[in-house]
Order: sequence, then structure tokens, then C-alpha cells
Amino acid sequence: PALKSNWMVLHVTMAFIGEAFFVVAFVASIYYLAVKDEERKKSLDRVTYTAIAIGYPIFTAGALIFGAIWAEAAWGAYWSWDPKETWS
Repeated sequence: PALKSNWMVLHVTMAFIGEAFFVVAFVASIYYLAVKDEERKKSLDRVTYTAIAIGYPIFTAGALIFGAIWAEAAWGAYWSWDPKETWS
């Protein structure tokens, strides 16, 4: 039943989308280091900032908030300090 929860779908989807924005920010940052043109650097800096500004709230909502709600619905506690849970 835990894996058939709508909270699990929200948790995984939002965490994945948030991490995808972090990947975009990472790639833009690496490209920023390789580029010499200052105009291009400004554009890449804007892309990096925007990707993090969008990705962070999505990841926070998905991974932390929806994950805690899903855990409470599935196992009866928001956090249980289980080693697998803590390290993941």
C-alpha cells in the first residue's frame, strides 16, 4: 500500500523535477567556466540563478514536505530515524 500512495507519486515527481533544475544549473555553471565572452557569461549566470531559484522550492516541497507526509500516511510517523531512511 505504501508504494500505491498518491503522496509517493508527488514526492518522487517533485524531487525528480527539482533535481533536474539542479542539473541544468550545474551544466550552465560548468559551461560558464569555459566561456570567455562576458555577455555569454551573464546569460549563463542568469540561467544558473533561475534554475536554482525554481529548483530549490520544488525540491524542498517534493523531497522534504511531501516525503514526510507520505511517510506519515504509509508508516505512521514523519521520521523514524531508521538508518536506511536517514542515509537516503
